[in-house]
Amino acid sequence: MNSFTLKTLTLNNFATFKNEKIYFNDKFNAIIGETGSGKSIILDAIQLIFGQRADKKLIRKNSDFCTVEASFYIDGKNNKDYFDAIGFPYSDNEIIVKRIIYKSGKSKSFLNHQSCPLFILTDFSKKFIDLVGQFENQKLLSSDYQIQLLDSYGPTKTIVEDFSHLFHEYQKKINKLNKLNKFINEQVQKKDFIQFQIKEINGLDPSIIDEESLIKSKNEVINNENKKNALNDVLNILSEKEDYNILKELKFCIKNLYSFDEMNILINKLKDCHDSLEDTSFDISSKMSALDYNLEIEPILDRLDQYQKLKRKFNTDTEGLIQKKKDFEYEFNKIDDVKKEASKLEVEICDLLKTLMTKAKEIHKLRIKYSKQLSQDLTREIRNLKMEGATVKINVAELERLNEYGISQITFNAETNPGEGYYEIKEVASGGELSRILLSLRKILSSSDSISIFFFDEIDAGIGGETALSIGKALQRVSQGSQVIAITHLPQIAKFADKLIHVSKLSEKDKSSKMRTVSQIQEITGKHKLKHVQAMNPLH
Repeated sequence: MNSFTLKTLTLNNFATFKNEKIYFNDKFNAIIGETGSGKSIILDAIQLIFGQRADKKLIRKNSDFCTVEASFYIDGKNNKDYFDAIGFPYSDNEIIVKRIIYKSGKSKSFLNHQSCPLFILTDFSKKFIDLVGQFENQKLLSSDYQIQLLDSYGPTKTIVEDFSHLFHEYQKKINKLNKLNKFINEQVQKKDFIQFQIKEINGLDPSIIDEESLIKSKNEVINNENKKNALNDVLNILSEKEDYNILKELKFCIKNLYSFDEMNILINKLKDCHDSLEDTSFDISSKMSALDYNLEIEPILDRLDQYQKLKRKFNTDTEGLIQKKKDFEYEFNKIDDVKKEASKLEVEICDLLKTLMTKAKEIHKLRIKYSKQLSQDLTREIRNLKMEGATVKINVAELERLNEYGISQITFNAETNPGEGYYEIKEVASGGELSRILLSLRKILSSSDSISIFFFDEIDAGIGGETALSIGKALQRVSQGSQVIAITHLPQIAKFADKLIHVSKLSEKDKSSKMRTVSQIQEITGKHKLKHVQAMNPLH
């Protein structure tokens, strides 16, 4: 079994389908039926599964909503890693996609039972499915897909994978260098400012111990001044009060009384009082002298004022000022460190670019060589599918700048009519021709790329006979490596299918007894297949 295949498609109240479940095999499935039976509706349903925007016109009349649900078989570690990476893991090798459309026009989408945005469905469908025909996401018209096809054909696929890995490393380094240079440009403008802040903080050289010491010294000076003032007031009082002056006069008078023995007691008392006051005055003067030392208050107050100004400026405390200084110094030094890192990175980028350019040139030469071979093989194959006279020429041009694929620009050109000139295939190929070109590529490349399901629409447009037989054989060949689902009107193509999915319509009464058109599915395999193929021939 292929690593990724569509197993079932369930349609509920979807256009003319009331409730149908279609089972697909992993080889070649041909969707057949008369014009207007509902084959294109299946195509609409599949496109919804792969992210197309919902249209409420697809809701069956008198229904409130419609649903489309698809189940896929999936295998392989890389596939599992992919769905794990996008956040929609699966179990039991099964992927489930569901779309619900409401009459209001709103819709919901689910992947592996989780609600998901449409772009997720679109991305994963591009990885695994090619819808070939009349819709916009034809991978063959993508320049990226064209270069991948060429690399799958030649020996460059593995080389390009290694190159792409190296290129992504190169891009990461470029992005990192851009961020470093942006940082440097921003910081260089701030360098003077940072340097000024560092100088201002360094001028103070703040520390918690220093600030505490200053506060202690300030309080000590203030206390000493208060003591001196108080003691000075005492001396002033002693020298100015009358009682003390009286004692002085009395002491002078007492000298004249020394001859009077009876007065000795009184004289001694007066003398003791005066001497006591003299001693007290001396003690006070001594204490004032002891308090008189060379610790000036102004420098202390100035320094404490610097602390307060810086703390207000940076809205922090002293510990925060110390950290601010460290932060500024780190930021200042980081500029030089980043410059060194950027210079080292520039050398690495330069060396890596040289390596990439050398590898890109080698890949480019290989692509030129194998583009000629693929052009010849592809021309032969499309002519086998009855595109007589058509020629494919794959042009390989050299780009001015590198990308993840190297330095090559690949363009698939075609000349569908001899002598009319070569043009890009999207400009000259019809839907049917485009389908045949891709079918030819699939035959040549087998299953060498990640595409696992091919849905072909309009591949039989305007053809018949031998051309149809050739296309049928080619589809059968492709189905050996990938699942093929093709809408066809031609028995020459249907006969090569492993399974026929026959779409028919009938009329039946609804609940109100009104006649309604209903599309139905009949799956045909084995011996019954021949009968239906013969019935497709209008001459039968």
